[in-house]
Amino acid sequence: MKIFISKIILLSAFVMLATLMIMFTAGANAKEKILATNVGIVSKDGNRTQVECHLIGSGPLRYPPKAKKFRYVGQVIVKFAIDTSGRVVDPYVVASEPPGVFERAALTHVKSWKYIPPTIDGVETLVNEVAVKLVFDPRRKR
Repeated sequence: MKIFISKIILLSAFVMLATLMIMFTAGANAKEKILATNVGIVSKDGNRTQVECHLIGSGPLRYPPKAKKFRYVGQVIVKFAIDTSGRVVDPYVVASEPPGVFERAALTHVKSWKYIPPTIDGVETLVNEVAVKLVFDPRRKR
């Protein structure tokens, strides 16, 4: 009977340990849930290579109050680099419609983004160019 109880206790400890390991792994993966994937360009030694860039963090996209009041709809194309730590570097507006309405909100939003550090052949690398289009529509659910 003592051996049976010892086996139950051992089995219970094993199940508890396995549960904790699953919870820990799920928590680590939840932190790096991929929100979007963008294609970036790495320019090195005159060669241009495409790299998948995985977005894992983003601040809120704030709709400019004046644009919201008049229910403006628009879009902004932003280009930027991603450094070896996954941060957005030097974002700038390439095009916007209507002009002068959504640019500041788009740049602020993109600056809040965090990527998994981009790699080529397992080595973290600077991505020179990523382009994204942000759509502003007051009817769109966020």
